[in-house]
Amino acid sequence: MADRSQLGLARIERETVQDRVYSVLRDQLMRGGFEPGQKLKIADLASALGTSAMPVREALNRLAAERAIESMPNRSVRVPSLSRESLRDLMEARFAIEGLAVARAAANMDEATLAMLRQFIAAQSETDAEHVSEASAEQNRAFHFAIYRRSGSAVLLPIIESLWLQFGPYLRVASERFDGREGRGTNFHVEMVAALAHGDGHGARKALESDIGRAFDLVMTDPSCWQEQGGAA
Repeated sequence: MADRSQLGLARIERETVQDRVYSVLRDQLMRGGFEPGQKLKIADLASALGTSAMPVREALNRLAAERAIESMPNRSVRVPSLSRESLRDLMEARFAIEGLAVARAAANMDEATLAMLRQFIAAQSETDAEHVSEASAEQNRAFHFAIYRRSGSAVLLPIIESLWLQFGPYLRVASERFDGREGRGTNFHVEMVAALAHGDGHGARKALESDIGRAFDLVMTDPSCWQEQGGAA
């Protein structure tokens, strides 16, 4: 079993240290492992991951270039705390980019992927019933990216990952505020799969926008999610 720290991060093998540190931190950001506005200290991260400070510093520089974190004047870094306007801008970008990907995926869908998507829905329904927000968020991500990979686009996927990096800290917040029991957490996923099974790109895109919009609404309608965290753009 992997040795894990109190921060929930697996220790890094030395032979793959630089890329692995970046990969682990990036994954944590995308799945909501860090909170909006949370300060990240290099020493703490290095200790949690079992590495020196250098690979952590390099990973944070790469993540800052992807706008996943922001540098502070005192050379520290933090997870961005977005304003309501910035969240709306991010939501509309996701509608456009991910909508294009899901529409393309509808034309390339196969039975194996559809079966996989239905399995993700079943698994998420179980974790939603138990209100396990982190597991639900990870299953949600797996569901979406299984679809996006069927778009056949090498250009769209990195852009989508960048958008998810920026919203990741809020994804867990939204999941914790939403009662996903009795299928409410996966209803738009069910609609999406039904549309994809019929090659209906427009219907799949509409269900996707409803799914994304619900998560953003849970955050943007609660002032404590953005105003009290500084509202940085």
